[in-house]
Amino acid sequence: MARTRFRSIAEQKSDPPAAIAERRRQNERAEEAVESAQPARKPGVRKPERSLSAGGLLSRIPVVRSVVAYFQDVASEMQKVTWPSREETSRLTSVVLGVTAAFAVGLGLLDAFYSWWFRQAFHADSEWIFLVVAAAVAVLVSGGYFALRRHI
Repeated sequence: MARTRFRSIAEQKSDPPAAIAERRRQNERAEEAVESAQPARKPGVRKPERSLSAGGLLSRIPVVRSVVAYFQDVASEMQKVTWPSREETSRLTSVVLGVTAAFAVGLGLLDAFYSWWFRQAFHADSEWIFLVVAAAVAVLVSGGYFALRRHI
């Protein structure tokens, strides 16, 4: 089990001063070990840069550097993508095509209904059909709203 840095107040009060001092020394040693593991950089020492390579002159131009970083990020993200199998791809494609066809048929029927309904409205002999259908639609919509208003 990993040791935590924070302990309860009751545990801290029960420790003798020698144990507290020992724990502080262990923490300081651990911090020194972490600091010594990182290589120290010497000031003023630079790597020689190549003139026109990816690490040279072009990398010092901010626009080029950001474009290169963008494409490197894209490449690394593309390596993380989990692509679907052939069967899953064909199944999902058929689902998309089925939903598209169903909505196309539904919208086509709605368009046919509206075109018939408005032809009735502008026809001199059948204005009453338009009004009856309009009243029925108004009753259905308002009734549906009042029935489902608590769920919406």
